[in-house]
Amino acid sequence: MDKTRNFLALIKGKLWLLPLILTLGSAVVAVMLILYGNHFVSSEDGNLWWLYSGDAETGRQLLSSLLSGLMTMTSLVISVTFVILTLAANQLGPRLISRFMADRQIQTVLGLFIGTILYLILVLRSVTDALGEEGVPHLAITTGSALTVLCLLALLFYVHKVARSIIADNMVQALYSDMLGTMDSVLPPKDTPKHEPLGVRFAGPGHSLALGTVGHVQVVDYAMLLDLAVREDIRIAVHVRAGQYLLAKGDHVTVFSSEAPEERVLSAIRAAFTMGSERTPAQDLEFGIRQLTEIAVRALSPGINDPFTALAVIDRISAIIEVQIERAAQPTEYRDEEDDLRLIVSRTDLRRLMDAGFRPIRQAGADHPAILTRMAIRLADLGGADMLDAERAALAAQIEALAQAGEDCACIPMDRDEIRTQVEAARSRISDTHRRANPAAPLRPSRESAEPA
Repeated sequence: MDKTRNFLALIKGKLWLLPLILTLGSAVVAVMLILYGNHFVSSEDGNLWWLYSGDAETGRQLLSSLLSGLMTMTSLVISVTFVILTLAANQLGPRLISRFMADRQIQTVLGLFIGTILYLILVLRSVTDALGEEGVPHLAITTGSALTVLCLLALLFYVHKVARSIIADNMVQALYSDMLGTMDSVLPPKDTPKHEPLGVRFAGPGHSLALGTVGHVQVVDYAMLLDLAVREDIRIAVHVRAGQYLLAKGDHVTVFSSEAPEERVLSAIRAAFTMGSERTPAQDLEFGIRQLTEIAVRALSPGINDPFTALAVIDRISAIIEVQIERAAQPTEYRDEEDDLRLIVSRTDLRRLMDAGFRPIRQAGADHPAILTRMAIRLADLGGADMLDAERAALAAQIEALAQAGEDCACIPMDRDEIRTQVEAARSRISDTHRRANPAAPLRPSRESAEPA
């Protein structure tokens, strides 16, 4: 399922695929209407007022005019597309261009324009004086006129669409919605109970395995690895996760077995990993977070200096973290039917998710009091939720890092005092929640939670 979703995500990002399908479809429609259109309708029927009823010469002139105007509109659409892509790359980041290219509505408009051009060319070639009055493809010419009108309406929609797509707030909201969809497909069902991570490790010496491929991990077939472990009576520990960039060599997987694993087993393990040159959201929870973070970091750069966009990103990332706190994390342990532990994997947890979202913004906004203050407010909001001890420790580590950033901030005393006030409010909020859940346990951010992923 994850491999299928990864394949569909890659296909969806191809700007040319849907326009190509629509173009081929328009060619088929053109041929069918040229050959059989007159069998369905007749120009002599007075009730069909909308049907073209002129001769071949008039039809050719009409089609030529439609084709000339449509090609001008298509060149305008393509020019607007390149301008929008340039603006989006400068304002929001070049890695977000892929989302623009994957937009189905934009692909449909481009396909409609190109497909209509091909349709008009094919119909125009078929209309000759030798056809006679009975051989003129009246329905095909009428359809060409209708498609051109549809392209005019599509042009209005396209201008509206692309104009809204480069507004930072709209892009932030769209990425937030995409991230929620990714979480629904990647995380366990909402009714799955949460439990503290056990941190179990396999005992004994293991055989290290490198995947031998350079690139991003896109998908890991955990079901395949579990079946292999059961079939070969081995245990497997996966040290990499979806989204990581790997070199050809490294300690990527460890195989625990009584004897050195055979080459066919190692090849089967490597086959469970789908590698690629780019990250995909199929299993990568950090993918959407990093897209949002890139917008915020770029907005805080001296060349753009748009802290309001960064504030909007902080709000959306906080909402995503809240959803993660409410949901069970991705499983890291897989057992066979006899409840024997066979597979231990590395997954994106709350600590990594918060590091991916908050750390780059905190670093880029270290001298922006508004950014640090808003982040402290959102961390305080998150601190009121019921969460596991490991999650609470990760949140506490973010608060302490923010407190240090506030002390080092190059700002006036009033702004620094406001940051301190909000940080203390966040500390109090998470401490109160912790005391309600564990009356006798002190709260300390774990050292592991403070380390980078």
